[in-house]
Amino acid sequence: MPDFKYLAKELTGKQVSGMLTAASEKDAIASLAAKSLFPVSVTLTEQSRQQASAGSRRVSAKYLTVFYNQLSDLLKSGVPLLRSLQLLEDQTSNANLKLVIQDVREQVADGTRLNEAMRRHPKTFNYLTVSMVKAGEEGGFLEEVLSRIAAFNEHQEELKGRVTGAMVYPLFLMVVGLGIVTVMMVWFVPEFANIFESMKGKGTLPWATTTLLAISETIQT
Repeated sequence: MPDFKYLAKELTGKQVSGMLTAASEKDAIASLAAKSLFPVSVTLTEQSRQQASAGSRRVSAKYLTVFYNQLSDLLKSGVPLLRSLQLLEDQTSNANLKLVIQDVREQVADGTRLNEAMRRHPKTFNYLTVSMVKAGEEGGFLEEVLSRIAAFNEHQEELKGRVTGAMVYPLFLMVVGLGIVTVMMVWFVPEFANIFESMKGKGTLPWATTTLLAISETIQT
């Protein structure tokens, strides 16, 4: 649960400050009232604010794939879940993922199931991933599930790369083709303009060449 820092007044009017843990700001205020304290201000601590905003953080599939693979390997090696999360939190170089793992680890330390802790970060862990982790926890094959999620992510990224490549290549050819045509129209065709005009006067110039000359003149003007 998040931590709140507060400024409140006692019945005597004396001002006091401190920090407390509560599920929400409303619960924090209720907790102060139960102690006969009148809250002046109640705000999240900086650390809790960062953790709260972690739910809206996106992490690239590349880093998530590494996370799933490494967590699976650690669990297969007999390392406890909490210790595994701590190791991965310390190890990752991705700032967003580090904050997410930190929040998940702290929730797990408080007794929350892994899938429930992950569910708090929908921008990082999608519904399918959370559902698979839940099934793995309940069925006792979490390590295998994490490995499968990593493989699925790798396949998705590979497929995405192929689709992107398939879209970029035709565009590349079109740009190159357009460049070649432009060069021909601006430099090549004018070189033969006199010859083409002579043939045109004799009525022996094909209509396609006539059109080409017209386009070239338009581009140059």
